[in-house]
Amino acid sequence: MARFRFRLEASLQIAEQALEMTQREYAQVVQRLELCVQACRIQQARFNEAEEGQRDAGRHRPEDLGMWQIFVLEQKRRLRQCESDRIEQERVVENVRHRLLEAHRQVEKFRRLKEKQVKAFLAAELQKEQKLLDETGQVLHWRQQNKSL
Repeated sequence: MARFRFRLEASLQIAEQALEMTQREYAQVVQRLELCVQACRIQQARFNEAEEGQRDAGRHRPEDLGMWQIFVLEQKRRLRQCESDRIEQERVVENVRHRLLEAHRQVEKFRRLKEKQVKAFLAAELQKEQKLLDETGQVLHWRQQNKSL
């Protein structure tokens, strides 16, 4: 029996490698996004503490109020920067997600094509075997008829 050989095996392997690389990249950008989200939470807490300190200074220590206001503004600027970084990282994650989906589609396309070709190959091989069996049966039948004559 002949062996099946998928002509696009190299393309399938390249697509699988691209998928693996994209999966690793996706995991990295998701991890960076999680770090950004965590940093934003921490910065939000610092900003809230700074505002509380400013309110406290306004009530009990008016001489420190200017310093607290500057501190609150700096914390607010850092919070906005953190949010901006998070939004940018979300865009990166979405971009890589789309590339991951496309790489997955490519691999699946090659796998389905391979499955289809394997089925066609097996059907052709079965047809060849059946034809050979039919021919053998005919030869045996012809010999048997010739012997009896």
